[in-house]
Amino acid sequence: MDGCSRLPRRRERTTAGRGLNPARWFVLAALFALDHGAPLRAAPPAPRTMQSRLEEPVDAAWSGVPLRELARRLSDTAHVPIIVDRRLDPDRRLSVVADGDPLGDVLARIATGADASVVILDAHVRLVPPDSAAALTAAATLRDREILALDKATRQIAMSRAAWEWPEAAQPRQLVAAAAAAAGIGLVGLDRLPHDHFPAATLPQLPLAVRLDLLLAHFDRRVEWKPRDGDGPPQFAIVPLEAPPTGAVVAPATDATSRTRPQPRPNTASQTYSLRVEAPLDELLATLARRFGLALELDRESLKQRGIAAGEIVRRAVKDASRDELLDAILEPLGLGWKISGDKLHVGAK
Repeated sequence: MDGCSRLPRRRERTTAGRGLNPARWFVLAALFALDHGAPLRAAPPAPRTMQSRLEEPVDAAWSGVPLRELARRLSDTAHVPIIVDRRLDPDRRLSVVADGDPLGDVLARIATGADASVVILDAHVRLVPPDSAAALTAAATLRDREILALDKATRQIAMSRAAWEWPEAAQPRQLVAAAAAAAGIGLVGLDRLPHDHFPAATLPQLPLAVRLDLLLAHFDRRVEWKPRDGDGPPQFAIVPLEAPPTGAVVAPATDATSRTRPQPRPNTASQTYSLRVEAPLDELLATLARRFGLALELDRESLKQRGIAAGEIVRRAVKDASRDELLDAILEPLGLGWKISGDKLHVGAK
């Protein structure tokens, strides 16, 4: 599947220095992880809703990382399965700079860079082609209704949880068939699944109905949880996804940003910042603007006239600087200037 994201066992740490200095530390450290001795054993945390996970802060700086790998790293950081639809380019290189931004906001920025939409589901997140988002969300809602209408025994089968793992080049038809057989049900229409090979994946425990639809959605299909007549084990059909009627309201929403947008941070001018970063200029400035509670207005035309690409990689290391000193340190070497007007940060050629 281009791509189910592998979910490693520990959280990637991409920030350093927090809480070690009375000054406000702002560190964007690119592509490294820190281990602090032996892991501590603790009781498992209470289950969290997807909404609470979307509000989890993300601290990371990733530059020119392929979409599939970016989804894997973000899955590791946020402990949320992030699925990249097979119809998206998994090798498209993206850059993300986040300093405590909510996961939902980071996902929305990744989707924009990948020409995709974010679909937030109960157990995982998907990056999909924009024209598939509405049908996928409607299908998840319909699946829940169908499962509620099942008898107790069949409903327990649909909701039985298990982890799922497969090797490189696994065939989706065989994966779905094996999962259904292990649950004691039959699926009609497997032979109509296109032939394909998925990259290796490891998924956490998910309900059977979610696992099956997670794979089938790559082909705009789902399981219809309405038992078919016949002897033997329960039989269910694999059916196409259908877009909701025009004007229909479907939950959950496909835009994760409306409820997770970070709030402005006051008094940023009086704080002290430290920065270590290697990231595209426009991504860095956008992150700084959010950090300062401002909206970025980047004069790309003036940059172009100076021969500066908005995505040019900036490498800076600044310590204990004020907001103004930090902006000067980033922009002056490039011959760029800045000013703050109201709630906007204007950046352009001097």
